[in-house]
Amino acid sequence: MLDGALAFVKVSTEARSFDIRSFEDFSQSVYAGIRTTMRYAAEAQIAGVQGVLRKWRARIGEEAWRDLYTVVLSQWATSELNQNSIIIRPCMNPAKVATHLIDLPTAEPPSDPVFVALDNLARIVQDNIAAELVFPSDRAAADALKGPQDLLADEILDQLGTPEPGAPAYVPPGGEGNGACPVAHRAPAPRRGGAAYDL
Repeated sequence: MLDGALAFVKVSTEARSFDIRSFEDFSQSVYAGIRTTMRYAAEAQIAGVQGVLRKWRARIGEEAWRDLYTVVLSQWATSELNQNSIIIRPCMNPAKVATHLIDLPTAEPPSDPVFVALDNLARIVQDNIAAELVFPSDRAAADALKGPQDLLADEILDQLGTPEPGAPAYVPPGGEGNGACPVAHRAPAPRRGGAAYDL
């Protein structure tokens, strides 16, 4: 790969120009080498991360490990199919990995990643508890409050007439979209301009 790169730079500087085609030819010539280094990098990443996880697991014990929360910080561009999440997932309790493995995309690497992870984890755990207390009889609303979905998302989509595909429509207890306000115990006033309800 280095020899190919040096040769490409030498030819380009001597010609004092290069074009897309010549760069693609160079890229193609080192592709096999790139794939080889990717394989070795993946092997090293798996061995390194899972090796650390095994040490932590032995240190905290199986009972604590079963309830382990894991926060993976990543930049948005690599937040989906993040390499760390992929490696950590099979090491966690399969019954809880869907709720306990938290991928947290950030705009840029945080100056204090431990604080950011703990702060977000505290908010998530707090939201889970609060959701069950605030909406004990409405699982859909509780799930919205404790997940990445905005609590008002379903209501706003409904009022705009654009429900999310596949999402169940929210029907308040005892009503078909015109339920009483849970605070004032009054039905909502007619919409004004299609934008809001008065309580």
